[in-house]
Amino acid sequence: MEKNQIQQFHDEGYCLVENGLPQSLLSRWQHLAQQLEEQAVNSHKNNQQPHGAAIVQDKAGPRLMRYDDIFAIDAELVLETLATPAMLDLTKTLCGKGSVPVQMDILYKQQHPHPVIKWHQGAQHSRDYPYLNVGIYLDDAPRGDGCLRYVPGTQHKLYDIEGLSKEHGWEIPGVVEQPAKAGDILVQDMMILHGSQPKRSPGVRRTIYIELRPWQSIVESKSQSDHWAELRKQWMSLVLQKDAAAIWPQQWREDYPDAPEVQLLVNEILERREPPQPAVWGTFPVESKDYPVPEDMLDW
Repeated sequence: MEKNQIQQFHDEGYCLVENGLPQSLLSRWQHLAQQLEEQAVNSHKNNQQPHGAAIVQDKAGPRLMRYDDIFAIDAELVLETLATPAMLDLTKTLCGKGSVPVQMDILYKQQHPHPVIKWHQGAQHSRDYPYLNVGIYLDDAPRGDGCLRYVPGTQHKLYDIEGLSKEHGWEIPGVVEQPAKAGDILVQDMMILHGSQPKRSPGVRRTIYIELRPWQSIVESKSQSDHWAELRKQWMSLVLQKDAAAIWPQQWREDYPDAPEVQLLVNEILERREPPQPAVWGTFPVESKDYPVPEDMLDW
């Protein structure tokens, strides 16, 4: 990572890594994301519910909002992605020793009236250790079309989200829009205040979201069980088998135990699933002339 990216992340709570995902992997992910969307919608129409798929019903009909536990769909693609130079570099630089992937899901942002992502902060934690939310973009997210909005510097504590939403709507003082292109990686501190307006353009925007934190923080916080953390260490061990010697310090590898065969580990992670730490939202719904749906989109 460049020095200015590292500095921006620590000061403002987010940074962009352009073209971080190789084109070959981007194409494979785009194909998989499209397949999953088609399968999930068809299953919903047949009164079936695939594991990980979240369908919402809006004016346009049933549409996929997210697909969780992607490691269970294509473990090899997930491992290859986590082991790319850009991902390993940002993991090493911003998350550090003992880093493990905690969660990996695909979010689907559909054209309005798909649900709006209101202001919120990610999982609350002690801040004794880093906790990252990494977005890998499979489609462009241009400015003015529901790309992420951040309030820089808000990652250090919890805020009165309801009060800020009532007073300012989308225009909280200091807010910035952060566009991204397909293949870009957007890294954010888990607790930065963020959200995104409705998507105006047709079609869907897919983003892979990966949570990263040191395994020590999981154990100390008791946010999940020790065994749950151990399974994530084993998964990271598989990632580091993907020719990561040039990036990952050799002495850090001692943190990770030998891992079983991939499918055995996938099965155990699914069987021992524990809920992720929840995000922090406003206590009560807030609605005003331009929040959360801008006034010119109310009649769409």
